[in-house]
Amino acid sequence: MTKTTDTSSTDLYKQAGVDVDKGDRLVDWLQQQGNAPKTTRHGAVVSGIGGFAALFRPNFKGLADPLLVTSTDGVGTKVLLGIDSGMVQGLGIDLVAMCVNDLYTVGGRPMFFLDYYATGALDEGQFKSVLAGIKQGCAQSDALLLGGETAEMPGLYAKGHFDLAGFVVGAVDGEAMLGPKHVRVGDRLFALASSGLHSNGYSLVRHWLKGDVKTDPELLAHLMQPTRIYHELPELVDKLGIKSIHAVANITGGGISGNLPRVMPEDTEAHINIADLPTPAWMRAFLEAQQTTPLAQEGVFNLGCGMIAIVAAEAAAAFAAASAAMHLDVHPIGDVRRGQGEAKVVFH
Repeated sequence: MTKTTDTSSTDLYKQAGVDVDKGDRLVDWLQQQGNAPKTTRHGAVVSGIGGFAALFRPNFKGLADPLLVTSTDGVGTKVLLGIDSGMVQGLGIDLVAMCVNDLYTVGGRPMFFLDYYATGALDEGQFKSVLAGIKQGCAQSDALLLGGETAEMPGLYAKGHFDLAGFVVGAVDGEAMLGPKHVRVGDRLFALASSGLHSNGYSLVRHWLKGDVKTDPELLAHLMQPTRIYHELPELVDKLGIKSIHAVANITGGGISGNLPRVMPEDTEAHINIADLPTPAWMRAFLEAQQTTPLAQEGVFNLGCGMIAIVAAEAAAAFAAASAAMHLDVHPIGDVRRGQGEAKVVFH
């Protein structure tokens, strides 16, 4: 967003519902936020928020085969539940989490993050709450908020509504990258506990709620819990190496059966004991209240499994111990067995 000094043109623009001055004030506010980090493990900010483009100087020291790794995502219709309930700050954390967690699946570390905030009419309080959440998510993941875009589009978005998109760039060592090529028959599966539904399945959730978001404050708090950022994963990979941690799947839309096979080779099956999934009691009760079972909805929701790590059998104890030392809640849920054809998940 750039500034204008032509007051006649800005007054004219206001007739269409676009307040350029307010946008300028919010850019100023964002630039004035103090104590923002300027460096991270793999680089430093050269110039950031406020210009037409942002500059970043990468530092690939320590990477034998440095590769850039990227991801982009949004928060989906959880935004609507946040707007209806007035609980929007956590959506900024959701936005960062949905992007950086994808980087962790290959063993990558985020370097910098960009956001896109689009709305019908800028609401300063709403904007600041969301951006505070984005900054919080960046701090958790050691990513630098390098820039972004704020778009005011009356007519496209209803009053009070907005949408979010995020973009992250990171680095990974090609010689230490996680992935299907490392997975072996006999590997153990560990669920990394989720903080809730994360940011998937909310069109169905809102359908079930039928627009009533305030009848059960405790349930609402669970539903609006921000997506967990698994910032411990890069340290775990550094500590244990790819001989121990073979692959990691981010359990997003599509659930376990839709995401875990993406990090498995052909002719393998992930055998999972559904009773071992760390599905929290509130989530199980919520699903059962809709006359459905957790297993019937596993293709929509994560069932308490935010991510699933595939770990060498001989390293299972070390993985569990290292995770506990980092206060990362992990649960053994099954193993990898020989299959035929495309990789798949089998529940027991």
